[in-house]
Amino acid sequence: MNANDLRPGMVFLQNGELHEVITFQHVKPGKGPAYIKCKLRAVKTGKTFEISLRSSEKVEVIKMSEEPGRYLYRDGDTAYFLNEATMEELHFPLDSIKDKLDLLREGDEIQLKKAGEEIISIELSDFVELKVVQTPPGFKGDTVQATFKPARLETGAVVQVPLFINEGDTIRVSTRTGEYVTRVS
Repeated sequence: MNANDLRPGMVFLQNGELHEVITFQHVKPGKGPAYIKCKLRAVKTGKTFEISLRSSEKVEVIKMSEEPGRYLYRDGDTAYFLNEATMEELHFPLDSIKDKLDLLREGDEIQLKKAGEEIISIELSDFVELKVVQTPPGFKGDTVQATFKPARLETGAVVQVPLFINEGDTIRVSTRTGEYVTRVS
């Protein structure tokens, strides 16, 4: 496949290592040939970096699949998951999935993303429902400035919520943006 056909979320092999495309930009300078600017995440280490590829450069894209899984627990700088298809326990370094872990409770269902036979990351459902454990009270008529306030959720994540949300309320949060969607109860 040509580098021109890469898209965010695809995984390809380069220099013997798997890399996931985070962002993709086609650049056509005034002089010279067009090229592709990609932000990549090294699958094994979780480190991100940028590279430029010629549009016509060939890359080996790895077929992706998903398997059901469950978040078990966090220990130090490692998170542990259960592959429900094989009943095998897996672990990931926290820094490679930190943004996703903020919205996970122990026992939550996830999808394990596989590149070939290797599990490379986790995917959450589009929305999660979490309980608000701490937020300042919203006062009637307190809409002169912003109509949002910070709220700490049961997982430790902090999101901006409307003034009518109180401690003990359950809210729906988008896992893609990490933002408040609606109040559930």
